[in-house]
Parts: sequence; structure tokens; C-alpha cells
Amino acid sequence: MSIVAMHIHSFSLRYQFRYRDDFDVFDFIDLAHTEGFAGVNISANGPGYRDLCGTTGEHFEAVRRALSERGMGCELDTSDTSYENMTTMIDVAKSCGADQLRTYTRYPREMPDIIERTIEDLKSIADYAEKSKVRVLLENHEDFNGPQIAQILNVVDHPWIGALYDYGNSQMVGEDPFVALDAMQPHISAVHMKDHVMIHHDGKAIVQGVSMGQGRLPIMDITRRLLDTGLERICFENVWSYNAPLLTPEKNLPHTACFEFDNQLACLTGDELSQDDALNGEMVAFRQGWDWLRNMFERDEISLSQVS
Repeated sequence: MSIVAMHIHSFSLRYQFRYRDDFDVFDFIDLAHTEGFAGVNISANGPGYRDLCGTTGEHFEAVRRALSERGMGCELDTSDTSYENMTTMIDVAKSCGADQLRTYTRYPREMPDIIERTIEDLKSIADYAEKSKVRVLLENHEDFNGPQIAQILNVVDHPWIGALYDYGNSQMVGEDPFVALDAMQPHISAVHMKDHVMIHHDGKAIVQGVSMGQGRLPIMDITRRLLDTGLERICFENVWSYNAPLLTPEKNLPHTACFEFDNQLACLTGDELSQDDALNGEMVAFRQGWDWLRNMFERDEISLSQVS
């Protein structure tokens, strides 16, 4: 029997954060604990550190204390691999009690030296990450494919710089998720689990987020392979009503099930819904997806650890 510590990503409840006055990072931590998650992943992108809901040392300490009192783990998300951003966010992560910090590059995809610039950035903060005891993880995030992530990390070659594998992001760049997984596997320290379909909308191909278990991503096959390699922590991410454009020509897509189009489905963009519809739809999708995953884990004899 496999044992896994499940985290939940704050993106799963982004409309609760956005629209509700009675929902902040501490309510998120409480909900995660009540639902049986062993930890949380918190998006700290942008002004105010987004779902972290505060910017002071006192606030970070309160978050760390709330997690510690519940015995929960924490990972933080940022973007932009620059030295200035990364050193700042490593400090924030450490103050909150997070042991891993996700990032991805903010350089334009068409920049000719994007790989070299990203390598330089990660090398520049590697020793700082080790000193701070916060592992930095580069995500396959609609920019690099799996072999490119592996290439970058092979050159950086530092034990405190690793990879975060996202179950669905390789779709945007026309890459089979197992190809990305195989390339990134030696470097993976964390993952984002989600579910997608692919649809056509206004003459364009897009990747549409759906409730966990309602899409075409091979969630359990990916999960079993990850657990077989020794991964002990997975982050559940409800991406209902998220969508992103396909960044590669349709003719170049792999001939696998997750790249089959579901043309009976309409595009659903949460930001275009009323507040009530976004709030209610998101919560329904979260609970349906979490129930589905727990049923799949029970079927496959995967137990949930309460220790992250």
C-alpha cells in the first residue's frame, strides 16, 4: 500500500479568496485541515502576496504558527526567477514555515537565450536556498517542456534546486504528460495534480480546466508512476473554469487520449461568471473532485498521511 501526504493549492479556491470577506489564508488553512489535507500550497504571486493575504513579518509568523498548531506542511508559489525576486521569496517562504518554493520564468518564450538566462538565475540563488533550507522548484509552466526543464536543472546541478511537475501544463506546449514526466523525474520534488479537457472556442484550441476526474488527463496512471519513484507529497489543484490557449499548432499534437478534443463542451471562464456562480461552482467542483480522488485512492490502495 502506498502512502501520500496531500496538500491543497490555494488556486483551488481562488474565487473564495477573491470575493468573500470571510475567507483568507487562515480560513483556507482551517478548511484544508478539516478536509483531511496534510498541508497547503499558497500562491504568493503579485502585490500583497496574493493568497498569503499579508506582507509583514508578523503576518508570516501567524501563518507559520497556524500551520504548526495543526501539524500541517506548507509550500509557497512565486514566479520570476530573478535574483531579487527569488531571494525575497525564499525569505518569505522560510518565515511562513514553507519548505519548498515553486517558481517559473517570466522571460518571453521567444527570447533566444531564455534557457541560459534561467540557468544563470537559478545558479545565482542556489546557495541562498540551501542556507535558508527552502528548496526551489522550477515548474513546467506553459513555457519549457520536460526535456528543457531537465536540461536546465542538469546544468544548475544543485541539490536545493529541483523540479515541480504539473500534470496538465505540458498540454499547452503540445507535450504528452508522460514525456514531461520521464524527462523531469530525476529532479521532481513536488507536483501539482489537476484535470483538463481540450476544446475549440472562437476558432481557437484551448485547454479547459475541469473538476478532478472529469477530464482527459491520466491522473491515476501519472500518480502511480510518481509514487513508484518514491514521491511522498502531492498537491491537489482544482482548476475548474480555468482556460489557456494551445501554444503549438494542432497538427503537431501527440496522438494520445489527453489531446482528443471534447467539442460538445462550452468554454467556461470563471472570471466572466457572476460572483455567486463563481463561488458556488468552484466549491461544488472542489468537493466533487476531492471526493473522486479519495475514491480512486481507496480503489488503488493509496492511503492519506496526516504528516506532510
